[in-house]
Amino acid sequence: MIAVSFKCRCQILRRLTKEEFKGSTVVELMKKEGTTLGLTVSGGIDKDGKPRVSNLRQGGIAARSDQLDVGDYIKAVNGINLAKFRHDEIISLLKNVGERVVLEVEYELPPVSVQGSSVIFRTVEVTLHKEGNTFGFVIRGGAHDDRNKSRPVVITCVRPGGPADREGTIKPGDRLLSVDGIRLLGTTHAEAMSILKQCGQEAALLIEYD
Repeated sequence: MIAVSFKCRCQILRRLTKEEFKGSTVVELMKKEGTTLGLTVSGGIDKDGKPRVSNLRQGGIAARSDQLDVGDYIKAVNGINLAKFRHDEIISLLKNVGERVVLEVEYELPPVSVQGSSVIFRTVEVTLHKEGNTFGFVIRGGAHDDRNKSRPVVITCVRPGGPADREGTIKPGDRLLSVDGIRLLGTTHAEAMSILKQCGQEAALLIEYD
């Protein structure tokens, strides 16, 4: 049996703990030839950090998709793993990629909300109209095979100027409980995204908030 030092065990536990709080999703974007996605990426093997979204240009393709958020890690582009790419190589790849761009994304999971004596959860129904097949917010979380990674479907970002922002009720941190009566409890992130995409141009959203 190979002995493992206390220091090594601590490092392994820290890595496992970090992984427990990360979710993943696949983002598909379409762009015309000669246009950009409208996102800034930092990091790379020469920059001492995993590639991550550091900025989303307002009005850009990536921002209007409501699938990405600042701080998201980009693991792969069209199936090409970025783990050993330099920063300039990542930028070049994103510039020269075709019209269909598929990003494998890793993100920090939202914290778990626990209702206690000092916290009372309330609900409100909000009716929104889509623009460009989105309601103007980013969702994270959802059910996962690993219970440590399971979360409610949480709205983590409300895009400035989008439908949700103009309506004014929904705030980052709110939980999305249902869409047109379809309950999201027990749905994965991908399933929740699919429900939002497939619902009509107008939808009633049940929101839970603190």
